[in-house]
Amino acid sequence: MTEIIVSVAGKLSEYVVDFVISRGRYLFHVSRIIKDLERKKKELISTRDDVQKRVEATNKTERVNDAVLEWLNEVKKLIEEVEKLETGIETNSSCFRGQCAIRKRYSHYKQMHKKIETMVELDKKGQFETISLPAPIPDIEYFSSGNIVYFESTENASDQLLEALQDDSSFIIGLYGMGGSGKTTLVKAVGNKAKALDLFDQVVFATVSQTPNVKKIQDEIADLMGLKLNENSEAGRARRISLRLQSKERILVILDDVWSKLELEDIGIPCSGNHWECKVILTTRLRRVCTLMNCQREIPLLLLSEDEAWMLLKKHSGIDDKSLSNLSIVARQVAIECKGLPIAIEALGSSLKRKSIEEWKAALDSLRHSKPIDVEEGVRDAFSCIELSYNHLKSKGDKLMFLLCSMFPEDHEIFIEDLISYGVGLGVCGEVESFDSARSKLRVSINKLVDSSLLMHSEKNKDHFAVAHRTDHVKMHDMVRDVALWIASRSIDHNILVNLAKDLNTLAENGGINNYFAVSSWHNRTDRIDAHVDAPKLEILLLNTRTSLDLRTASFEGIKGIKVMAIISEGYRTSLSLPPSIHSLTNLRTLRLRRWELGDISFILSLKKLEVLDVQACSFKELPNEIEKLSKLKLLDLSGCTILENYNSKAIGRCTQLEELYISGPLFHRDSTGIYPSQQFVNDVTLPNLRRYTLELGHLQTFGYGINENSSMRSLSLKEFDVSMFAASKMNLIQRAEDIYLNRLHGGCKNIVPKMVQAVGGMNDLTKLRLRSCSEIECLVDTTSDNDGDFIIDAFLPGLVKLELEEMENLMELCRSSTPHALSFFEKLEEVHIRKCQQLQSIFPRNCKLGNLKILKIDGRGFSHSTVAISCTAVALFSISVAESLQQLEEISIADCKELRHIISNEEEEISPAVNKSHLMLPNLKKLSIHYCPKLEFALPSSCAAGLVRLQELEISKASELKYIFGNYDHEHHSSQQNEIRSNLRAVKVLKLQNLPNFVRICVENHQPWCPSLRELSCVNCPKLSLSCIHLMVGSEARQQHPDTGVSLEVEQKNHVTSTLERIEIRGFSELQYIWSDSTPTQMLSLQYLQYLKVGGCSKLKHVFNMVVLRSLPELTSLVIQHCEELEEIIAENEESQNQGNDKVCFPKLRHLAVKNCNKLKSLFSVAMVGMLPQISTLHISEAATLVEVFKHSSENGVVYGEKIVLPNLREIKVTKLPNFVDICQGLKLQTVKAVQVMADECPKFSPISEAT
Repeated sequence: MTEIIVSVAGKLSEYVVDFVISRGRYLFHVSRIIKDLERKKKELISTRDDVQKRVEATNKTERVNDAVLEWLNEVKKLIEEVEKLETGIETNSSCFRGQCAIRKRYSHYKQMHKKIETMVELDKKGQFETISLPAPIPDIEYFSSGNIVYFESTENASDQLLEALQDDSSFIIGLYGMGGSGKTTLVKAVGNKAKALDLFDQVVFATVSQTPNVKKIQDEIADLMGLKLNENSEAGRARRISLRLQSKERILVILDDVWSKLELEDIGIPCSGNHWECKVILTTRLRRVCTLMNCQREIPLLLLSEDEAWMLLKKHSGIDDKSLSNLSIVARQVAIECKGLPIAIEALGSSLKRKSIEEWKAALDSLRHSKPIDVEEGVRDAFSCIELSYNHLKSKGDKLMFLLCSMFPEDHEIFIEDLISYGVGLGVCGEVESFDSARSKLRVSINKLVDSSLLMHSEKNKDHFAVAHRTDHVKMHDMVRDVALWIASRSIDHNILVNLAKDLNTLAENGGINNYFAVSSWHNRTDRIDAHVDAPKLEILLLNTRTSLDLRTASFEGIKGIKVMAIISEGYRTSLSLPPSIHSLTNLRTLRLRRWELGDISFILSLKKLEVLDVQACSFKELPNEIEKLSKLKLLDLSGCTILENYNSKAIGRCTQLEELYISGPLFHRDSTGIYPSQQFVNDVTLPNLRRYTLELGHLQTFGYGINENSSMRSLSLKEFDVSMFAASKMNLIQRAEDIYLNRLHGGCKNIVPKMVQAVGGMNDLTKLRLRSCSEIECLVDTTSDNDGDFIIDAFLPGLVKLELEEMENLMELCRSSTPHALSFFEKLEEVHIRKCQQLQSIFPRNCKLGNLKILKIDGRGFSHSTVAISCTAVALFSISVAESLQQLEEISIADCKELRHIISNEEEEISPAVNKSHLMLPNLKKLSIHYCPKLEFALPSSCAAGLVRLQELEISKASELKYIFGNYDHEHHSSQQNEIRSNLRAVKVLKLQNLPNFVRICVENHQPWCPSLRELSCVNCPKLSLSCIHLMVGSEARQQHPDTGVSLEVEQKNHVTSTLERIEIRGFSELQYIWSDSTPTQMLSLQYLQYLKVGGCSKLKHVFNMVVLRSLPELTSLVIQHCEELEEIIAENEESQNQGNDKVCFPKLRHLAVKNCNKLKSLFSVAMVGMLPQISTLHISEAATLVEVFKHSSENGVVYGEKIVLPNLREIKVTKLPNFVDICQGLKLQTVKAVQVMADECPKFSPISEAT
């Protein structure tokens, strides 16, 4: 035993000695270890800096090796740890002098030793032979903004622009690059992205062009901001815009195509003071413009590399990797010759699409040998490329149309019908049998130019970030326009002059237009021209002026060969005086005079070759009685005209050669006999050759002037028309019309079919029928009269697709018939709009088919019975059989239908056999909107819900009896034990439920809705709504603890669900006590896309958030809380939540906070939350009787009295009716980065003091 003990003791002493020796060296070499630590740290930092420089030198052209990036991250982390350790050593220096336990000193020494070893190891690893790999050719990435194609150059420029937009020191940012390099497309995409990133509230876009028009720029900016400019002067308009831009909204102004210094203040853009909420991006071809404009950042947009050019050319030419190798080789050489200019590549690729290799070779040869000497060096290559696309146009007519488009100013939206009028006048398409044939051929030419990227479609509206296009306007890129004018300048036959600055008298007197084929002058302010115009080659003259114009002393004798003349006032109607020599223009084929006071227009009788006479919006004495002698006249446009003495409809009726006629506005007034001229016009005008017309007879302003994007070929609008006055043979215009609008129809017609149709002799071409205030009509289709006999409805209105009825005071029903074939009237209908028809009781007969119906809108204001009377106790829109036919219906909008109880009939005998098919109803419905239907019980049967796979918008308001949206009829009995049915409303994005006092749930109890795509949720004044139902829609397998007192947006354990909600509004829930319960993070529904939250009228709500839900609101920008009388805290700060720590920013993007009428609220947040609100910009608080401060300060917060709290982005504080409010945070100083606007009203204890750094 003794030997064993001795042996164990010996071994133990050996271990102790080893331990002391191995650890002792740490304790006796303190100074050396600390010096080693510092030395190795410096060595590692030096190695890191070398590697970082190599990375910075290569990462723009090559891809950095992942191992290098990983090494840099490891070094960064290690350096931070070492510095933290050094700080600890300095702080506890007494410990290292032996004033603390050996064990603690040993721990410090051991850490230092390990860090030294790790630094040595990392330093060795940092000796990289190569740190990068060749970068792959960039992929093409399409964005929604104009289908922008992103390459390295555009990505770099985009990144720099976004960086500059976030830099407070950058106010004006310049993007410069060659014309056609994609600057406009890029800044639109950046504007889109900046708004998506919530850098700006609004992004506005205006085009400046080479000759800036301040008023036009102001109009574009104001339109996009929704600002009305009522001031007449440019200075007054500028002040109005400036006030808006300084209104605390974050606004980005994009000024496109700037050629010279632009005085921003003349436009209304503030460029001094603290107005950094507004920023400006300008694009220009000239870098010196950036310098002149004092841009804080100048960013180049470089041309494409050869590889990028090749990829872009492949896209536009349709070449892929499977193409013949020889073709690919030639095509790649073509791409190289395009010199990286995107617009040139796109134009050339489009023109060579599907062409043979021989044509590609010819193109390549032309590119290599075409060296124009009269173009500036920087754009010669681009000009040659675009010219080649022009040369590839096979038709002379296509080429001439291309050149004609250059006559308009830069960025002008060119109305296609203008081009057609000019093209016809110039004979671009040669001899054609009709004007409509000419239009078709010219539209083909225009489409070819668009397909060749020589023209582009205009955007559909003034929002420049939209991707939709309009079909009636085109635009020419300014680079392409420059090339067109350059080509024209070298042409002997088609030289074009576009005058934007010179006085017309000076230009004409000095022979400035002598050799031109075409002259256009824009924005002219010359009010008198006296010159003798001598231009024997001139064939087209476009003159646009802003003033009255006196030409009486001018001479047109020198332009007798002219074919097209357009003199247009750009403002309101003003005076135009033409010279006597106007009679000499006998070759004139197109004459357009718009918005002029003309007086006598008998001179037109001298223009024997005239084919197009357009005097839109003009006034004149009378239409010449002998106008029919203009035997070649095919188009007459009198839209908006005022004829002072004699409208002479009989003269128009004698113009049998007319093919197109447009009349609207105040042309016809009631004459002295009290008879509307529309009666006489229909009698006088038959015009058998008329193919297109828009006639508004009665000053109705239904269709607009002339032709537009939505025009039908033949539209007719009649007011106070008496159908009994004329024989059917005199109603040719009505018989052939495609779109008819009848206002106050007379003549004893109680129906349209058969009475009206028979009276006018048939309406077989009719596609749209609009009736208003036709008090004699009782129904549209009536086959019950014994005198009508048996007839087929299809023979009367075979093509009707759109029906609009308004204020039809005696209309009882749409169809009165005892025969099934009468129902064919409904089969082709695509749209039905009904408004204010007081007596309407029946819309759709129970057996009709509506297989093509897409839109149904019913506004029943004034209805006594606004829907189908199915029985004495139930009113609905559709029978079951009709509803089953609605396979194409996309929208149902119902308003003010006081008797409506269901949309689909609830007759028991009808439903029983069809109930199993109800889930197949309305498969294409996208929008359901119901407003003020006080007797509505539910909208649709519950079994329909599962089939509404495309429903996107669901809005119901003011339906006092509504309990469910999807419900069951009274005679349907469903056991509560039935299995729950999941109603997947997977496409619903918008759900708005407002002012529904009896509303309980979305679906009946055994149906549970789920809306995984919901973006916007609004529940207002629905006091009986089970809020757990809301949770079920936005979550998955949801649970709620107290469904009667709160909605718990949480999910079962391990089912962390991400919601797509962006906007939530919950108001008028008096029993609501909480919105989110105290869930754990794993049970929480993530609201990572939520941007807007409004809570109001919840009188028992104690708090809005708990600390857990705060972690899931990364995008919340606006928070509004109103009328919550019991609200004590915005955030429930219990002990557990405080212990979780605040390491994560709770409201990283919250900018706007508004609180109103919350009288138990003493503060909004703890002072510890200040750091959680980095973006807060506006703070509005009103009517909170007990509120003392915004941020509550206590000793537990760890903040010392007198310290500063920083809200870097705070701009505005507005406090109203706060009797006890003292300060933002008592005892602490508020510090902001910029000046804060403080507005206080009825806050007697508040003295606003803040510091701005």
